[in-house]
Amino acid sequence: MDGTNSNVDQNAGERLGNYDTEDLQRIGVQLSAERDLPLLLAVRNSTFVSHDQLYRLLADSGTEHNRRCFNWRVRRLVCGAHIRAVLAIAPYKGLVYSITRFGLAVLESYGEGLVSITSGSRNMPNILQTPHFLELNEVQLAFRKTGMLKSWKTDRELISLNYVIGTPLAKDYDAIAELETDGETLRIAIEYERTIKSADRYREIQNAICDEGQIDMVLYLTSTLDLVFTLSREFNRPALPMCFVSAAKLRACVLDTVLLFAYGSMRETFSLREAIVTVLPIKG
Repeated sequence: MDGTNSNVDQNAGERLGNYDTEDLQRIGVQLSAERDLPLLLAVRNSTFVSHDQLYRLLADSGTEHNRRCFNWRVRRLVCGAHIRAVLAIAPYKGLVYSITRFGLAVLESYGEGLVSITSGSRNMPNILQTPHFLELNEVQLAFRKTGMLKSWKTDRELISLNYVIGTPLAKDYDAIAELETDGETLRIAIEYERTIKSADRYREIQNAICDEGQIDMVLYLTSTLDLVFTLSREFNRPALPMCFVSAAKLRACVLDTVLLFAYGSMRETFSLREAIVTVLPIKG
């Protein structure tokens, strides 16, 4: 009996010797479908997400309620190479996370894959894009505070939808927010511009979205206030209602944010709340 056990232990040791430390950490992580998978999905869909943002997103969805347990769960998944951590980026709080190829493979094994990003994708997100996605996370959290946010789809989810649905969106928006108000659902496409594109590119965008049938309004957010006016001038007589405002102002005031509203020949200064009321009667 002792000899048999000794041989088993020796064979096991030889097998384990073929793995590196990271592989052993992965093997040792037992996943919870109720707690770990929602965390992995949130990291993947966000592309990049800060520690504080991730906790707030999961808390808002009812997945996490205890900060200490959350911290332990994140450390465990980082050690297991399901997600990777990069340095914090001011002014966002905490380390920043992104999904790894192994984390994507795990989600795929649970039937939670996306066409837009897979464990076999040639390129993974560039860390230089991090501020763009962190700001979009903040905007999502701001909308959640209103109590009107019915759903939020990130660009990764939208790109996948555009691959598989028969009537794709006119473009791959940064996000789509579905707001529920007065018993109706308003679908708002979110675009966040940190820098201005060429005039030709904005003409292409305007031509592409003029017949957009799945969006009720486009909300353009900018990194600075001066870009609001520069950007709004690129869209002449838009066929789809459009709003322009800095991301910082939106996060601070959300529905009461004063923004530029454009639709056809109309150019007005509205609050976001007033813009929603204006769009409801004319939405498709």
